[in-house]
Amino acid sequence: MTHLIDTMKAAGTRGLALAPVAALLLSVAFLLLGNGLLSTLLIVRAGQAGFSSGSIAAMTSAYFSGFTIGALLLPRVITSVGHVRTFAGFAAIASMTALLHAGLVESFAWMSLRMITGLAYAGMILSTESWLNAHALPSTRGQLLSIFGVVSMGSWALGQALLNIAPPAGMTLFLIGSVLISAAVVPITLLPGHPPTEVEQDFVAFRDLLRISPLATVGVFLAGLAIGGFWGMGPTFAQRIGLDVGGISAFMAAVLGGTIALQWPLGWLSDRVPRNLIIAGAALASAAAAIGIVFAASAPLPLLLAAGALFGGFGIPIYSLCAAIANDDLPASRLLGTARGLLLLNGVGTAIGPLVGGAAMNFAGPGGLFLYAAALLAILSALAVVRRCPEHSVEARATRCPSTPMITASLDAMIQTRDSGQSASR
Repeated sequence: MTHLIDTMKAAGTRGLALAPVAALLLSVAFLLLGNGLLSTLLIVRAGQAGFSSGSIAAMTSAYFSGFTIGALLLPRVITSVGHVRTFAGFAAIASMTALLHAGLVESFAWMSLRMITGLAYAGMILSTESWLNAHALPSTRGQLLSIFGVVSMGSWALGQALLNIAPPAGMTLFLIGSVLISAAVVPITLLPGHPPTEVEQDFVAFRDLLRISPLATVGVFLAGLAIGGFWGMGPTFAQRIGLDVGGISAFMAAVLGGTIALQWPLGWLSDRVPRNLIIAGAALASAAAAIGIVFAASAPLPLLLAAGALFGGFGIPIYSLCAAIANDDLPASRLLGTARGLLLLNGVGTAIGPLVGGAAMNFAGPGGLFLYAAALLAILSALAVVRRCPEHSVEARATRCPSTPMITASLDAMIQTRDSGQSASR
């Protein structure tokens, strides 16, 4: 912990300002703690209730379908009501749906509720990512998004451990999940914070997104297909290879624990060497780890957990790396539109992933889920190597850490380092 704090302080001297987003990060921690618990709880509870594999996959895909719809429709909500109110409103919706799951244990009802929850999370993630990117410089963007990833995955991993507090068949875990999601509203609304100034946002079409960064555009989609299969069917995989509730939570926590360990180093490296090479290496390493999971399914549990940690540690940060390469040198007016496009593509991939992953499991057994992920990640690695991009500057341009609720000075300093109105082709 001391080393992480020292690293974050050192990063601050290179222009990485955390104070403006501290309350946001704390809110995200509560939010993902609750969502991490509920996402695995629902899959385990569905298995206990006798839901078929197809129903579980469809339920998970419904969540990401709602997420995709939200990414398409909700940017205008953020521009209309602001980042804070958007986050708070959708957190309330997610908290309500968490409780409704406990009273409506039926597959079609859960599909509808998961779609609503996915839409709510799209609104919250859109507001947080555009908020973070408004504070980032090209020389520190990978690190800032990595800190966000560490907080997110750390909270999600702790959420898996909460699965052991009470039996999944009872009400207690659903209540805990709802309370945690509601608690996410407190820091962002009551603690001092620095939401970004309201900048008129430009619409970013998909053809523009491809011009901004072809690698990021394809990368977030392929990563969604591969990692989405794990999010949707990972607990089912663990159930099918014979793990109990404790083993399932340990496996999911190991995947997220690997992400916590490697997210920062990957982000740090991506600020110093061409990001496409980091994406290529991370995708290839995650593909190798996915194959390792297949072979470790019948091995002692520590080997399975180690392979899972490497799979998550290299695979889950790919989205943040792609987001960083896409947002380099963008003007403030295009941050929200770019975040929307990347989230939409990632959401489409993640919605399809559980369905294809479930089909792969039916065809090749439980390990088919990770063979499918390995194939997609290997393709992404090859594309990242082929898609060369110019090196971005690693020289830090420090911005002032604002002491007022608005960050106009920081935005002005950031925008001066960019080509106004131009998007970098990566």
